[in-house]
Amino acid sequence: MSVQPRRALTGVPAHAWAACACSEGAERSVIILLASNLGAAETLAEETSQLLTLLNGALPVARTLTESDAAVPAFEADCDLLGVLSLLRHGGHDPKKPLLIACTPGSITRRSPAPEASAQAEIVVRKGEKLALRDFAKRLAEDFGYAHEALCEQPGEFALRGGILDVYPLNAQMPVRIDLFGDTVESLRPFDPATQRSEGEVDGLVICAPRDDSGTAPEAPFFRHLPADTLIISVDHCHEDVLCTELHRAKVDELILEETDDAPVGYEALALESAPGESLLIGGATDSSEARPALLRAAASLAKDGRPCLLAGD
Repeated sequence: MSVQPRRALTGVPAHAWAACACSEGAERSVIILLASNLGAAETLAEETSQLLTLLNGALPVARTLTESDAAVPAFEADCDLLGVLSLLRHGGHDPKKPLLIACTPGSITRRSPAPEASAQAEIVVRKGEKLALRDFAKRLAEDFGYAHEALCEQPGEFALRGGILDVYPLNAQMPVRIDLFGDTVESLRPFDPATQRSEGEVDGLVICAPRDDSGTAPEAPFFRHLPADTLIISVDHCHEDVLCTELHRAKVDELILEETDDAPVGYEALALESAPGESLLIGGATDSSEARPALLRAAASLAKDGRPCLLAGD
């Protein structure tokens, strides 16, 4: 996919951000929702995910990419990073199953394992494969630094009992029980570490090694891992953040949602048609007898073409 010019949709009120993100990102496999804080980014990702499901029948996967700070410990931020990188490599995302990533300027530009190094620091286990369980456990402990515990309850731990190995990958949201029949992987079952109850079954498991923080491992900004058809949707004037300077120089498809009618320098401006809510009020100070019928006629015309119509209001 060729990279489009950097674009700015102007005149977009905040309550219409998700609708615009849904419309603009409908054909993308990865959508980045970039806001000034993670709370705003997560809300936008959640609302966009709901609309993609409702309107397109998509099954989005939403994740948050954090950075270590006073609120997020470095270990937790690294687990989030490894989880998102693993999804980018193995998630098989497409427009029907898009990956939505909530980011801030600090997290989208954070230092990450270089793309060529990431694939070398993981183990992939698949149902039906042969697996030497003792050797596998030894590799987890010695090469990946996972802790051997009686119960597997935290990321970076594993437990071995007979022909069953529980492992909590740093990149996963819950541990997985690897059950063998002889030396063949019979099942891979995620489970709740609090109740030990199975949460279904998966066909494959990716286990990532911890980040190498020695300073000698090759690194790159996170956005270097993004596939070519990724759309970065930026709100809250994030494009002005000095951390995004390197991002702007990269060949990425970037869309700004701007509440005012002015587009930033260097961005192609596309004005969004919108009507003030006050003009639709019956008997209001700015009541226009034509505004409401005109809006309904426009919506009806779109609906006749088979297109869904959203009315977004605060």
